[in-house]
Amino acid sequence: MYEKKSKIFFLFIACVLIVSGPSLFAGGEQEAEAAEGPEQMVTTYATMANDFFLTFDQGAREAVEALGNEYIAATDDRKPEKFISSMSSYAAAGVTMMSGYSPTIGSVVEATKLVNREKVYYSNVLEIADWWTPLDAGPYWGMFHFPDARAIGLQGGEVMAEALGGEGKTLLLLGFPGSKAGNDRGLGFKQTLEKYPGMEILAEEYGDFVRDKGYKITADWIIKYGDEISGIYCTNTSMAVGAAVACKEAGMKDVIIIGTDANKENMDYLKDGSIYAICGIYGPWLAGHAAVVAYDLRHGWEPTVAETMMSTGFILLTEDNCQWYIDTFCGDKLPYDWKKMSRTLNPDNWDPQNLMIPIYPPTFTNWEFVEKPKGYEVPEEYTEALEAGQYDEIRDLYRAHFVDHTVIPPSASAPYDKVYCSDNTSGGAAVVSTISK
Repeated sequence: MYEKKSKIFFLFIACVLIVSGPSLFAGGEQEAEAAEGPEQMVTTYATMANDFFLTFDQGAREAVEALGNEYIAATDDRKPEKFISSMSSYAAAGVTMMSGYSPTIGSVVEATKLVNREKVYYSNVLEIADWWTPLDAGPYWGMFHFPDARAIGLQGGEVMAEALGGEGKTLLLLGFPGSKAGNDRGLGFKQTLEKYPGMEILAEEYGDFVRDKGYKITADWIIKYGDEISGIYCTNTSMAVGAAVACKEAGMKDVIIIGTDANKENMDYLKDGSIYAICGIYGPWLAGHAAVVAYDLRHGWEPTVAETMMSTGFILLTEDNCQWYIDTFCGDKLPYDWKKMSRTLNPDNWDPQNLMIPIYPPTFTNWEFVEKPKGYEVPEEYTEALEAGQYDEIRDLYRAHFVDHTVIPPSASAPYDKVYCSDNTSGGAAVVSTISK
């Protein structure tokens, strides 16, 4: 009986070896094929206490579920240690696709090293460490993409200056101290105002990207500066809402308040004039597209060097086009065809459904005023790609595939009937590229 069982056992083992083939012995050297059936996909972000992340969560969930997978939201309360611990735990549990937002620029480095160590496909948005590229981290960090923070701040400064006729005293609400996106929006705003001798920034303070702190800081500023205040620039819209409420309570109806993000929870403040203008960065699209990129990486798509860092489109919203935004993007379901974004599901007719332009790291606008670490050099592959014409090729490719123009404001809202996108593919100073319907 024992001999018979042994023969059956060894026959079973032989069958397993034949079916498995060389992959059984390849270990870490050979990537496993993507599993059939639903897989878990993780999206990281800070907190549901921020209006931006409510819609961020919606975009990521819709995309993951459209791809037939199981969605996991991993919030970190802006604590880098919680962010890294969460990613590490999910990787250990077998999750192979992650995307989303990092709480600080420092945590980007650790996260991108982690995903390459654990062989998890990763795409992130909005936050990137200074002088740290996907090619520095490894192949599993497939793409970083974001609406250029400096360009957004520059635009915000121009809109503020125009609204105030080039004369006025303003205040600056920054976000979180470790946020590259928030800090560089503020830097862009300050750089614009330097061109206007009649413009002044009375004070700046961090409001942690949340409404309550934006309200409290503004209320304190009102006590200190009173009628001197002409405008407030906020590096997200949650703080702008807090600032608007504080100004309304103080009877200061003429203060020009400009914010960034555009979330369905606070569009009414734009509609009734409490907020003058909002830069819309399409947070739900950012979250969903990042998830699609992670999916494509998992299923065999390999980005070119130029695609590893991408600028994405943003718009300017005012009273003239806010109702269009509410009708189009603030419903129970977002107007995106998430599957159509996929390079693997639609290799010939994929559509990013937003304007995307590759970032050339050596002249990246958000690193322009940041000193390189001693001994650091941008990977030479980026310069080689530029010189070979790859940046022009990828810029034109994404523009040609951007067919669904749902994200472009209506022509009736001119001059703000465009999608804006930073473009530094010439290898020199970045310009803002636009596209209209």
